[in-house]
Amino acid sequence: MKRILLLFVMLVLFALSACNSQNTRTMINYELDEYVVNNYLDASMVIVEESITNKGLTLELRYYGKDEGLTGSWYTLFVYEDSEWNELANIVDGDVAWTMIAYSVEKNRAKEISTDWEWLYGELSIGKYLIIKQFTNHRDAGDNDNYYLGCEFTIE
Repeated sequence: MKRILLLFVMLVLFALSACNSQNTRTMINYELDEYVVNNYLDASMVIVEESITNKGLTLELRYYGKDEGLTGSWYTLFVYEDSEWNELANIVDGDVAWTMIAYSVEKNRAKEISTDWEWLYGELSIGKYLIIKQFTNHRDAGDNDNYYLGCEFTIE
């Protein structure tokens, strides 16, 4: 019986270690009013944990496809309140303008992007949040598919 239990534990540990390989990306899917999030298997986004503050954080994006991965400066934040995700209202008077820049995310290489939201949302209070960024699979001029990637984080 001990051998069977030991074999089972070893199989479970092997399966868990396989889930941490670079080619396996476990991301939670979200269906929000305007966004379908994390339904694209050729890209992933994680938060660099030690970078989280109430004013910003650093994201790490990866691309696994065969074309070119791109992202820009745009993002949006949601807060988890009353058992649902609610998009945060910004504090900017008037319209918000985003820099039209494309950051290339090379295949199988991490791309870190620092995000500072103090200008847009102010300092975040304690709570559970979700950041969403657009990610583009770029094949050729005018031949793109856009997706949304998202990660949860907590301000304590």
